[in-house]
Amino acid sequence: MKQLIFQFLVFSFAMSEAAEKRIWREDRIVWQRLESDGTKYAVLDGDRELAGQPFSYAFWMPGGVWVKPHFHSQQTHVMVVKGKIRLGYGKVFDKTKTIELKVGEFFIVRAGEAHFEGSDGECLIIGTALGGWKTTELD
Repeated sequence: MKQLIFQFLVFSFAMSEAAEKRIWREDRIVWQRLESDGTKYAVLDGDRELAGQPFSYAFWMPGGVWVKPHFHSQQTHVMVVKGKIRLGYGKVFDKTKTIELKVGEFFIVRAGEAHFEGSDGECLIIGTALGGWKTTELD
């Protein structure tokens, strides 16, 4: 019986440690790319370079930053998890044609779909896409 209890405890500890490695909190994200405009980017899980394989990422923006029109090679599913983001679709940057999305709201950007985004305050989004991910900036 003691052996069985010991095995259960070891298994429970291993499972909790494994689960903890799949949990991210904003204050524990290891940012892999810090840009001069203050934006930060991190791959949370998977490999964005590995074609056809899913990966998840975090993107953080300080207030007042706008990302110019661009598109991605893969479709992405995104959730706003902190603050608000203003999202616009199209090749021409125009703040008046954006939609404000708040915490808990979800959006999709299709592969090849030109879009731009910004925020008046801090904003954190979490997205999931398939690898082979490339971003093309538009003028």
